[in-house]
Amino acid sequence: MLKSRKNSAALSVCALPHGRAVRFTIDSFSRTMTHPICASVNEHLEIIGSRVLVRLDCIESENLWKDFAPNLASPGNLVLHLTGNLSQYVLKGLGKQDFQRNRASEFTAKPGTAKDALDRMLCETLDRCKNVIEGIGEDELRRTGSVQGFSLTGYGILIHVTEHLSHHAGQFAWFCKYVFGADIDFYQGKNLNVQ
Repeated sequence: MLKSRKNSAALSVCALPHGRAVRFTIDSFSRTMTHPICASVNEHLEIIGSRVLVRLDCIESENLWKDFAPNLASPGNLVLHLTGNLSQYVLKGLGKQDFQRNRASEFTAKPGTAKDALDRMLCETLDRCKNVIEGIGEDELRRTGSVQGFSLTGYGILIHVTEHLSHHAGQFAWFCKYVFGADIDFYQGKNLNVQ
């Protein structure tokens, strides 16, 4: 299970199974945000992102860039796709930052990037996105703009990135459970039968 702890350098250390760790900044955004929707989205991005990292950790390096079926992206390609989508929608769409996305290469490129580097890439992208989301207000949330050919409000962008990240987190769960036989339990010690 992914655990986060602070250190004196104002960095969060994601302690992953097998002694691996990923460092990313979290002190640059506040847990108390002006807009409750932004706070909720950031909380969900953090939770879902941490679940992707745990699932990524169960995949052996030799399987990271392997396509297991036609039209089924490798785990490594899914990380490229997630960072591309988050960057286009949040960093460019809401944050007005310069970003040129090549979506097709997210699925076809096989750069062989190591798992640790993919962990960092996803953590850093999520951190940058959360910083943008923290800083937007009601005007930006109501404003309509074009992202990836779709006309969306800021609210629509936040819904999209949360749903998109969650959708692909489910794909990672499938990889880990079905393909690799991993037993992943995010709710250890919690009674999920409580009404």
